[in-house]
Amino acid sequence: MLRNTKIRLPILAFMWLTYLIGSANAAETTLVINELMASNNTTIQDPQGQYDDWIEIHNYGLDAIDIGGMYLTDNLSAPTKWWIPSSNSALTTIPAGGYLLIWADNDTTDAGLHANFKLGAAGEEIGLFDSDGVTQIDSVTFGEQADDISYGRYPDAGDYWQAFGSPSPGEQNVGVYEGFVSDIEFSHKRGFYDELFYLTLATETEDAIIYYSLDGSEPYQPTARGSSSGTAYTDPIPISRTTVLKAIATKTGWMPTTTKTQTYIFVEDVIRQSPTGQAPGTGWPSGSVNGQTINYGMDPDIVNDNRYKDLMDEALLAIPSISLVTDVDNLFDPSKGIYVNARMLGRTWERPVSVELINPDGSEGFQIDAGLRIRGGYSRQNSNPKHAFRLFFRAEYGQAKLSFPLFEDEGVSEFDNVDLRTSQNYSWSYDGSSKNTMVREVFSRDVQRDMGQPYTRSRYYHLYLNGQYWGIFQTQERSEASYAESYFGGSKDDYDVIKTTGGNPNYTIEATDGTMDAYRQLWQAATEGFYTDEAYYKVQGMNPDGTRNPAYERLLDVDNLIDYMLCTFYVGDCDGPISNFLGNSRPNNYYGIYNRTNPDGFKFFRHDGEHTIGAQGSWNLDRTGPYSAGQQFADFNPQWLHQRLAVHP
Repeated sequence: MLRNTKIRLPILAFMWLTYLIGSANAAETTLVINELMASNNTTIQDPQGQYDDWIEIHNYGLDAIDIGGMYLTDNLSAPTKWWIPSSNSALTTIPAGGYLLIWADNDTTDAGLHANFKLGAAGEEIGLFDSDGVTQIDSVTFGEQADDISYGRYPDAGDYWQAFGSPSPGEQNVGVYEGFVSDIEFSHKRGFYDELFYLTLATETEDAIIYYSLDGSEPYQPTARGSSSGTAYTDPIPISRTTVLKAIATKTGWMPTTTKTQTYIFVEDVIRQSPTGQAPGTGWPSGSVNGQTINYGMDPDIVNDNRYKDLMDEALLAIPSISLVTDVDNLFDPSKGIYVNARMLGRTWERPVSVELINPDGSEGFQIDAGLRIRGGYSRQNSNPKHAFRLFFRAEYGQAKLSFPLFEDEGVSEFDNVDLRTSQNYSWSYDGSSKNTMVREVFSRDVQRDMGQPYTRSRYYHLYLNGQYWGIFQTQERSEASYAESYFGGSKDDYDVIKTTGGNPNYTIEATDGTMDAYRQLWQAATEGFYTDEAYYKVQGMNPDGTRNPAYERLLDVDNLIDYMLCTFYVGDCDGPISNFLGNSRPNNYYGIYNRTNPDGFKFFRHDGEHTIGAQGSWNLDRTGPYSAGQQFADFNPQWLHQRLAVHP
């Protein structure tokens, strides 16, 4: 028997008690609201490829019924909220014994049936009304819903409602859960500790079993004989060193909890990690994997040095920490580990990870499950022991976005993804450089901010991989379509994003979002030259006298380009937007964003400014050019555009 459990009314019983059905027209129709999903993250896509909420109508009679002209609503006091279109009976006719799916997404599109409301996962009501807008055919009131768990009748058209672990949109309802296992309660929250404590785990669901792991692996892999990975919780767990704990509560026939992750950091333990470079524990590789250099631990020459030893605790508590927890194989397995296959790109090389923000002052951070990839270009080579990461927040991991003010009042508080950068060139870990400052990159972007231009924000963190200290990293917003949606408005589908193909020997340009059509128009205009007022002002969407001409597409935000180039010249960037390392013949390290729907000109972003401010050994580096890179469209970049514009008086 699991300790510390409590008895309570199951959520499903609550749902059943709150169920209401309207039977005013029951004798005249065989239609029922049969199943619904109010939090669809990965179950089924609508015709537009989106994971939207849905409502299933079932006809349990012997004759087909056309529901065109009837009404569907999420407010029983407003029965005519959405009129089901009657112009396409092939779309709205439900055959005898058949099912019809309606998307509750407030989407106006011709493909499929889309109601003008969305469902609330916290619970609400749904009603189906006859074409008179008064007669209620059926209704249901439901409580809080879990992700990708549908709620419906069992059996079909019956009076009993249940949760379905295997949703069946458009099909017979099957796979009933008896209930939901209540969340796990931890006796100690994630954070920093300096004394031994005993961690207790509990769930209010009677007879549930909690499984946990301490190595980043999934704690519960069900087999014919039970769990194949984690340990069944029976007694309080002693925690006396830096620990990552993942736990899940299960019960036969019930929906288990999601896996919960908590990291406990002991600073005194951290500064003694792997002093001789030994592997941190079971599953961690000793030595190289696939040629990848791996370097563990704190250097005793530093932590024991009289100049620094009394400062280590303070340093590790001076800024927040981010803890990444995942199965070690996701990082270091020769065939699937992303860290030891760092040159591999794309969704195939994304692995699940728990992300925790832990503040040393005990203030609220966050935990979110996400996707993890390696980021970077040149830095992906095996000889570099310290790769950078990118985090992707997707519904399939639990939450579609990270909702947290990463940059306080300086930026937005919702993110589709975020980079975790670290020193690559001029780093201590890679080449032992004495020029490592970790501020050149941020300085270049903050200068854009101080010039009143759009920029990407950063904050510094200590990073841990499965409890192993991995160094100082910095978050960075990624200047792509989701960023543009957040800061410029509209939809991310409105934007073109142009960048260089980092890591490609040819270093050409590509569109990571949208198309390159507008950028090609801008290049064509630059190729023809800006010798006249007409040409100069036309790319800015204006007549020669500077007045707006709606017939001209505004391709360039000229003030943004001027400030971008001033910043580039000031810091002496020799690797972007034209690279000195590529013989000044190729572009590198820039982003350009353009709104196709409401054109206000391409805006350029400083990016990856490591080779700046004397990093190359000369404070007198002249990056004003002119350079030839850009004459071909594949090399088109903001500096060549600037050179062409500067011809105009």
